Amino acid sequence: MHLVATASLLVAFTAALPAQKKDFDVPGPIELHIYLTAKPGQEAALEKLYKDVFYPAVSKQPGFIASQLMRKPNSSDYILRHMFKTEELRMKWVATPEHQKAWPELNGLSSKTTWQGFGVIHPLK
Repeated sequence: MHLVATASLLVAFTAALPAQKKDFDVPGPIELHIYLTAKPGQEAALEKLYKDVFYPAVSKQPGFIASQLMRKPNSSDYILRHMFKTEELRMKWVATPEHQKAWPELNGLSSKTTWQGFGVIHPLK
């Protein structure tokens, strides 16, 4: 029972990672790097979901600048990059129904998810 509760907490924590607000010390745009490791055999599904569901949803958000999904050659490791004009606008995206649907599906195809946020210094877009 304790193991199930611990696993549930871990899943809940991992699913919430990109929703955590970061404090940036630069006034310009912010960039989020989400590191995903696709579950075995789920690489094509992860790429399709990003292309067909996640990117169309994020790219229409206010403050959106860019998003890219990149894969390390010959591996199941990905970096999902997002750039928004401000952290506040990124957090508005996180609160949308589209994010609440797309992110858990994308994250569900990953066996490991971590992230880092960066303040963009140059060039400013």
